[in-house]
Amino acid sequence: MTIPIFLLYIWLSNMIGISLLMAAITIGFAFLASALAGYLTGLVGSSNCPISGVTVTVLLIVSLIMLGLGVTGPEGMAIVIFISAVICIGGSISGDLLQSMACGQMLGATPKKLQISMTLGVLAISGVIGLIIAVLHEAFTIGSRQLPAPQAFLMKGIIQGVLGGEMLWPYVLVGMVLALVLILINLPVLPVAIGIYLPFTLSVPIFAGGLIRLTTNRFLKKRFGSTDEEEVSDWVLAIKQKDVTPSEKTIRTGLLFTAGLVAGEALVGVIIAVLIVIGINLSIFPEAPWWPGLLVWGYIAALLAYIPIREIINKNKTK
Repeated sequence: MTIPIFLLYIWLSNMIGISLLMAAITIGFAFLASALAGYLTGLVGSSNCPISGVTVTVLLIVSLIMLGLGVTGPEGMAIVIFISAVICIGGSISGDLLQSMACGQMLGATPKKLQISMTLGVLAISGVIGLIIAVLHEAFTIGSRQLPAPQAFLMKGIIQGVLGGEMLWPYVLVGMVLALVLILINLPVLPVAIGIYLPFTLSVPIFAGGLIRLTTNRFLKKRFGSTDEEEVSDWVLAIKQKDVTPSEKTIRTGLLFTAGLVAGEALVGVIIAVLIVIGINLSIFPEAPWWPGLLVWGYIAALLAYIPIREIINKNKTK
């Protein structure tokens, strides 16, 4: 893969020496990112894949390298973006493969066939992902309120800041100190970082989901006792085959339901984008009224709390 990456960088920058050096750096960082993402995904699951943090870190390092080489124009920025893209995709595929291998081991599949299937899957998605992104951009405009893409704006800010000489390094240092303090007081860094750079429209549903999980946990604690053990073993609960307690079954149901909502929301978003692009207008109001959306939002929140514990509630009613 080094050869096509090298040729791509030449096409972007018309600088052979820089392109060769950056292609080698790309492969080295991609190896490290893939190992890290695959390892953490294998331990915990795809939800713990640190690909965003790895990508941003590599982006900052590579931008500093390009700055040291004196390549600060649009060509250098394009190379940095593509380096980060290659590393991000490599880490993501590594995490997916480790997740598939974990599931495959439970089902009796062989690693060889899993890797062949994964390769075919990567080739298949490579043929359509560009079209999907183009449709989403035409329908919503990437970076707009409808499709904010906060991570892309963060990456853009880092590249323009470092290579354009406008980087606010005090903010970077403050972030590093804040992360160190959070680690020292034993608080998770990632949720705090996500809360800082995600738009408010995404932070509110995440916070609401946490409140719903807190409510169901209190219900389970009242019904079955402490849920501390389940809290630290969600992945174990998801794959457990025998001796599943009612409390464990409840948590597993909630995990599956919420995962389905996340995947379903993404698929529905693509379907809506296709309808917009081909000119099919199913809207009832010219502007979305707030109260129907609030009702639907509340209904989904109620489902998130009810579906995991409904079996317990129904058993209590039958008694």
